[in-house]
Amino acid sequence: MQIKTYHPSNKERLIEIFHSNCPKYFDPNDEEYLIDFLDNYTDENYYVVENENGSIIGCGGYYTKEDHHGIPWVMFESKSIGAAQLLSVSDTFYKEIENKILAEGKGLDININTTQLMEKLFNRYGFKTYEIIKDGFGEGLDEYKMKKQFS
Repeated sequence: MQIKTYHPSNKERLIEIFHSNCPKYFDPNDEEYLIDFLDNYTDENYYVVENENGSIIGCGGYYTKEDHHGIPWVMFESKSIGAAQLLSVSDTFYKEIENKILAEGKGLDININTTQLMEKLFNRYGFKTYEIIKDGFGEGLDEYKMKKQFS
């Protein structure tokens, strides 16, 4: 597995990965928001994950605001690898992101907005849910606002 900085040439592949996760993890209507993010908000802190063959299987990153860090648009291609390997890849990827955040030395909390389907995974990394919005990401996709506190 390799983690590389996102490049605009990766955009179409990330849209494919997004669609592989619809409608279970993402509302298909959110594609325009993903495209806007990729076109206007990615920087050196947004990454792609490549498998041993050099194929992109996932993405994610972080941003820093005055009072917190955030983790936007984390996703892995559905059914591209088995569940056990996906957990291992997710663990490695999340640790890399957190290490980059901690290296900034700001001591800010990390926020993520995800769904009820991913709450347990982010609990695994120390995140706690502080707000739930029913159908916040679309029908059947409740928005879980989660935080990992450092301050």
